[in-house]
Amino acid sequence: MSKTVVKVASLILMVVSFIAYIAGVSAFPIASENLLPWSVWFIISVVVNIIVWSSVMKLLTFSLAVIWFYAFVAGLVPESSTAINLTSLDWSDPESVAEQGAAIFNGKGQCSACHTVDPSAPKGRCPDLTDIGANAANRQPGLDAKTYLIESLYEPANYLVPGYGKIMPEIWKAPIALSKLEIEAVIAYLQSQGGEIDPTPYDEPIDRADPGTVAAALPPLLTGDPALGKKVFVSAACISCHAVKGIESPAAGEGSQDFEVVTAPDLSEIAAFNDMRYLEESILKPGAQIVSGYGAVTVKANGATFQGTLVSQDTEQIVVRTKKASGEEEEHTILLTELDEEPIEELANLKANGYFTLTLTPADADASVSGEIVEETEDSVTLKVGDGTQTLSKTDVKTLLTIVNFDGDEIVGSVVSGTLDDDELVLNVDGSEEVIDTFDIEDSVFTRAFGKKLLVTSPMPENFPLLLSVSDLSNLLAFLSTLTGAAATAEATPADATETSAE
Repeated sequence: MSKTVVKVASLILMVVSFIAYIAGVSAFPIASENLLPWSVWFIISVVVNIIVWSSVMKLLTFSLAVIWFYAFVAGLVPESSTAINLTSLDWSDPESVAEQGAAIFNGKGQCSACHTVDPSAPKGRCPDLTDIGANAANRQPGLDAKTYLIESLYEPANYLVPGYGKIMPEIWKAPIALSKLEIEAVIAYLQSQGGEIDPTPYDEPIDRADPGTVAAALPPLLTGDPALGKKVFVSAACISCHAVKGIESPAAGEGSQDFEVVTAPDLSEIAAFNDMRYLEESILKPGAQIVSGYGAVTVKANGATFQGTLVSQDTEQIVVRTKKASGEEEEHTILLTELDEEPIEELANLKANGYFTLTLTPADADASVSGEIVEETEDSVTLKVGDGTQTLSKTDVKTLLTIVNFDGDEIVGSVVSGTLDDDELVLNVDGSEEVIDTFDIEDSVFTRAFGKKLLVTSPMPENFPLLLSVSDLSNLLAFLSTLTGAAATAEATPADATETSAE
């Protein structure tokens, strides 16, 4: 009878102590002194059960002991996850808030995927944030450092650094979806980079209940098979320019009979910080948002033409990487003041066509007006002239006409009266009026203004989506949506790919 009691008691103690240990219940019998923790009670009961019970119960006891052992070892391993679940911020210790912000910056926020905080680090997809805590105060006139950072995190498209497009997602929306506390911590971290942390509370400049938040989290317009999309990514030659971890790709710069292979952005983590709408737009309209350092440009400076990749751009200069006939690459630093003014025949969509300065002569003036283009409408353009601005009509401007007659003579002058549809027109050539017989004109070019031009385009073919079937496109998008940094670990080569309509 006593042996049965021992068996039952030891079995009950083993089960209770195991459950108590897993649940993290306080030690027994004197919790305040932490005497005899449940792990000790469990070991004692296991030893007793193995001694007093039969072979079947011994096996069950041993199995439970193995499970406990793994749980015990796991409890000894320090937590390695960088995930942070913020419920409050302790502003009595701003440095600790900045540390939490750093963890979010490098973790959930995905900020470090594009930004660097070290000038010696390789250039990122977005601006380097070294000393941003101090530099933010000088980025936008009228905004202090914290206000600029708040605006830049909530509505990043409002203040773009020269040379960088609208590629930063609104981090309060899906898929990143940072809370207000998390954004506050990130701002504190950014302020700590060369500046002072300002703990002053602020109101979010957005409405989290706005339908746009929900829209950003919607599924893709097209749905497909990621596995098939991976094959499309290879067979459609996306891998020739874009790198994805786990997929072998040819070296950038190698020749192709169909297109030029260039260095394009790494896509291994593209879905971690961009929603599906961005991925869809990047395929359907590759020139809509161009990652800094990957845009193609053709600029004219000091009489020479430079065609290549725009490596960087600021308010004073650009760096263009060109390739020689031998395949060797070289970089050219060009001041914006060195860019040549190009003749402009039509004054429509100036900024969309890359013009950033303009020189024109109003119809009722003798002197021309030059300045940086500030704003443009269909009928007018506003230029920054000196310390002020001046709005000019696009239609009431003096027009230069360059004509070549059948004798090969070139005549350049401003139009005084008449058009090419008339029998004759009058030009002001070097201060004197000259009548031109329009029947003698072999060629003519109107010039309404001059401007400096820096048009950045995507090297990705504009007709790329037309080369894919709807099925291929939906499968490709499905594959791209899996690229969060942990995907694409299995190696794929062109040999693995199936035939697609892209070929």
